[in-house]
Amino acid sequence: MSDMTSKERCDEVSEEDDQPAATVNQVHHKPPPDGGWGWVVCLGAWMVNFLTVGQQNAAGVVYSALLNEYSTKRGETAWVASLASSMMYLFAAVGTSLAERFGSRLVVIIGSFVSASGLLASSFATTLTPLYGSYGIIWGLGASLGLFPSLVILTKYFRRRLALASGMALAGAACGTLVYGPVIQLLVSKYGISVTFRILAAVQSLMFLSGLIFRPVESHKARRDREREKNGNIFKNKAYVIWVASLCVFMLVFLVPFVHLVRFTEDKGINTTKASLLTGYMAFGVLMGSIAFGIACDHPRFNRLKVCQLSLLLIAISSSLVTMANKYVWICVYAFTFGVFDGCYEMLVPVITRDIAGSQRVAHAIGLLYCMMAFPKTLGPPIAGWLFDLSNDYSVSFYVTSAVTIIATAVMFLLNWVPLHKDRMEMEENEMHSPKITDEPSHESVYDGLGINLTPESDDSVTRRWLPIYWVESRGEYEYREKLTVL
Repeated sequence: MSDMTSKERCDEVSEEDDQPAATVNQVHHKPPPDGGWGWVVCLGAWMVNFLTVGQQNAAGVVYSALLNEYSTKRGETAWVASLASSMMYLFAAVGTSLAERFGSRLVVIIGSFVSASGLLASSFATTLTPLYGSYGIIWGLGASLGLFPSLVILTKYFRRRLALASGMALAGAACGTLVYGPVIQLLVSKYGISVTFRILAAVQSLMFLSGLIFRPVESHKARRDREREKNGNIFKNKAYVIWVASLCVFMLVFLVPFVHLVRFTEDKGINTTKASLLTGYMAFGVLMGSIAFGIACDHPRFNRLKVCQLSLLLIAISSSLVTMANKYVWICVYAFTFGVFDGCYEMLVPVITRDIAGSQRVAHAIGLLYCMMAFPKTLGPPIAGWLFDLSNDYSVSFYVTSAVTIIATAVMFLLNWVPLHKDRMEMEENEMHSPKITDEPSHESVYDGLGINLTPESDDSVTRRWLPIYWVESRGEYEYREKLTVL
């Protein structure tokens, strides 16, 4: 028995149904590969982001096209893009729950055809109202079933390089925005909005290719055992509650630049073609920010939480300064700056959620988080449109965006004084075999900085991996460290 490998032990225990669920689950749990096929999965997640978030980020171009096509008010027209993005978030819990139960592969394939159907139905709309259902709800649902299972599966394949993998996947959204903005503008000007929706439907159906490469990393039995174990209420985790609250506040204004910046620029006398390029500058910023901050935030002494707080603060400052821009070049600078820090923020959301909630509850935590973010996210663009209708000036909308983002940052700072939830700590402790405790360090040992020797005894059957944890020290501040554990 002592000569058996770790994999063989897991396989043997998986066949013993009479063992307690917690015991089976503990042996089933394997360290993420952090490479190998995981990079192919990362490519699939890149494509999903390209097709879903890329199109969502081109909402400003779609919004302007709908205004010209139907000659409707800005407030009611903004509901189309706002509903689409909000439904994407609202069904996040559905997508992640289905992915945990049936696997990400099947859910993403279904999502590809649902979203394509919504776009195809939109092409037959002769008034604005049907688009609320076809584009806003159906496409949003399909995009959700594709996007969030792809986020969850990254947490299965990566741990030490999770920030980098998340950043690389998010780069697909940036590349999609670079392509979707100018292409939609070109298609609308040449063929009209109806034909454009049909072409987009054909492209959206390609998302099923990503689903095909989302190979599961655990058996159906292991998933069922883990589902039985994680029935606790995640809202008992105070850090998670504060994290959700801060992001929900930010969601009130998150979409305002994406939806209204193009029209804001056109109102300053800039032609439509140049204004549509702003989504490209945003996308390039997201591409740079997600990759650069993804690499940095995997460093063991790089505090992910404070990087996220700084990103939101700089988004707030830049959103207030853009109102003073009188030249096109300064609006371009804002678009790029917003993109860089938005890329950082969006890359860190699933990563920090995993750090706060734990590996066993990450899918549940991510799904609930994005679901609750959907409600305030729905309100932002219509409110900004109504503020313009009342004041005839977009400056008010961007000032409100800045103020609300600062409030969200202030709420997030409360995390610096909230201890790690005991369930989260126990979960990580259960993933560790008992380490040796020594009084004096040696050059052959690995310590976590708290006097605990984490170097395991020599055993070929164990696998070492890096596990990110936020430790709370006496000064009341989260300090991000890497902790070497053993499975």
